[in-house]
Formats: sequence, C-alpha cells, structure tokens
Amino acid sequence: MNSGANLLVRGEKSAATATVVALSADFPVPLKTWIAGTDSDLPVLDRGTLVIHDADCLDLAAQRSLLLWLEDRTNHVRVITTVTRDLFAMVTAGVFLDQLYYRLNTIVVDAVGGDEHSEPTLRLGPTPPRRRRS
Repeated sequence: MNSGANLLVRGEKSAATATVVALSADFPVPLKTWIAGTDSDLPVLDRGTLVIHDADCLDLAAQRSLLLWLEDRTNHVRVITTVTRDLFAMVTAGVFLDQLYYRLNTIVVDAVGGDEHSEPTLRLGPTPPRRRRS
C-alpha cells in the first residue's frame, strides 16, 4: 500500500522538474529525491514520497530492484517519476519492464513549459495502453 496514486511526469527535464516542484507542497512527507543512474542505491524510505528523476535511464537490473521495492507491501510511499522518453515505446522495445511501467503510470501528466519565464502547464496525458495478458 502506498500513500497516494503514483504520478508519471513526462516532458523535457526542466518542465518535468518545475512540475514536480509546483506539486510538491501536496506530496506526503518525508520527501526524498533520487536521480536514476547517478546514485547506485534506491533511497531507504518506508513512508512519504519518493521522486525518481530520469526513470527512463534505469538499466534492467535497477528496474527489477525498483519493481521489487514497489511490490513490498510494508512501504507507504507515493512515487513521482519524471521521464523524457516514451516509456511505452521502451517497453515495446524490451528495454523497460512492462510491470514497472504499469506501476509508475497510475496518473500521467504531460509537463509543458516551466522555464525561468513561465509556470509549468499541466495536462493529463493520454490513457496508457492496456496491459496485455499472457
């Protein structure tokens, strides 16, 4: 169980970051940030909010670790993920785990703008494709 719906923020890095900052006042605390690919270990957190920047940069081993952590029913963590690439296309190409994709995209937000001259514009992204049954 987590502390709210997971949120996938898609868009250019500056727009996605500005969107997360704009929304962060409503995130459950504590709030930890993890930049994928720079830190080797997922932060230890059992409640609050984990913001994962650049989740599209995770290798398959890191994706598996994150998926196992998300499946742990003892944590109560909302996960906010930012990506700059199309995760569904990455799933189709076999470079992103489909189970992780469906865990992270509970609510999809497209981030537009958000540079130093404008506030980010939020719009709900399209409904993700349905999970295929095997």
